[in-house]
Amino acid sequence: MEKCVEIVLSGRVQKAGFRDFIDEIAFNLNLNGYVKNLDDGTVQIICEGEDENIKELLKKVNITQYPIRVENIDVVYNKSTGEYRTFEIIREEDLTTATYERMDAAVRYMREMNSNLGQKIDGVGDNIDVVGEKIDAVGEKVDVVGEKVDVVGEKVDVVGEKVDVVGEKVDVVGEKVDVVGEKVDVVGEKVDVVGEKIDVVGEKIDVVGDKVDQNRIEIISEIRFNRDDFRSHLDERISLIEQDIAQIKEKIMLKC
Repeated sequence: MEKCVEIVLSGRVQKAGFRDFIDEIAFNLNLNGYVKNLDDGTVQIICEGEDENIKELLKKVNITQYPIRVENIDVVYNKSTGEYRTFEIIREEDLTTATYERMDAAVRYMREMNSNLGQKIDGVGDNIDVVGEKIDAVGEKVDVVGEKVDVVGEKVDVVGEKVDVVGEKVDVVGEKVDVVGEKVDVVGEKVDVVGEKIDVVGEKIDVVGDKVDQNRIEIISEIRFNRDDFRSHLDERISLIEQDIAQIKEKIMLKC
């Protein structure tokens, strides 16, 4: 709901750029009317607009900020007429006075800007301190990780030493295996020699067998021609030959 209100501010409120400050607030709150200095040293505000915006204006103009000090606020509500289309500053003083007041306003704005900038710088400083603390925390964690890495490195060194010991034992086993291999090779060579001797003995047995076969053939031939007359004599001879063969075989087996 729109209302019209008359506000009178008293205190150190003139010649300090206060009207420019009020004009900016009214502009931001979409209020229409005017502000002007009165002869008794007070500042008068006539404005129309939404009730909530008018209440916000009253809060914002009640300040104590060098060079402005508001000591009292009188408020009178009237019916809204809608006669004001904008908000403006009514300047009734001479040009010199108005110029000095604008200069005062400029100085105030610069002071506010420096104050805001200082607060932002302080905020940046606080953020830098926080970042520094976080960096310190990260550094401590890095130190902890470094200590753990050192511990792991020591354990790796111990494992490496054990691996070296195992490697030495493996080398010893390898040497023993080589010795066993050499002995196996010697045994193999001896087996080969024995095999060769067995082959020679086998060849001799074959020769003896051939001779026995030949003798048998000859004996059979003689038997055919002299079966009746020499049978007994042949039997004795065959018996002797078989004994000889048996003895030869025994000797051969003993040599093997």
